[in-house]
Amino acid sequence: MTSTMRQLILLVETIHLDPKDVPSQLRGRYSGRKFKAEVTTRVTIHSDAGTWSGGSRDTYSLVRLADGKELPATDTMSLPWDRSRQDQTINLEPGIVAVRHSMFQGNDMGLTFYVHPDYAAKLLPGPQEALSDVESTVLSIIGGYKSAYRDDERRRKGIGDQDWQAARQSLFQKGLIDKRGAITVAGRNARSR
Repeated sequence: MTSTMRQLILLVETIHLDPKDVPSQLRGRYSGRKFKAEVTTRVTIHSDAGTWSGGSRDTYSLVRLADGKELPATDTMSLPWDRSRQDQTINLEPGIVAVRHSMFQGNDMGLTFYVHPDYAAKLLPGPQEALSDVESTVLSIIGGYKSAYRDDERRRKGIGDQDWQAARQSLFQKGLIDKRGAITVAGRNARSR
């Protein structure tokens, strides 16, 4: 991976992943469809990881990519108020991925992979072609508003019917929205950039 590519990847905070692109060894027992990745060289695991609070919790594991072996990353055996539980910072190696499974108020938020920059190119989607200003605005409206409110926002942004339809068609052809007009995983990534 070139240093320019590495710098570009590091600029993106969270990257949404298409479930079909996620290797099975990283999924573990998770059968859902929500996957994200963050490119980093270190991960901090807080002392309360693995404990429930208000219907929320984060559990962490480390996965060795060569054989898919899962290694525990948190202390789930000691009591939450025990002083031996402390925040840990783990320096990632290229062959290890830290996996966080998040539950928020009883809702499964999916898996977040913390990936070393040297491995990121293998897991992350490739670069997308640039969007025009109108396409970028339309994608932002589609991803940010419920369908009932999109027309009002489109008018506020000064986008006419023809421009709206042309941009939607272009976004569909680029795979950023689906045939129903809903944003895709690639669209979420393009929107965040």
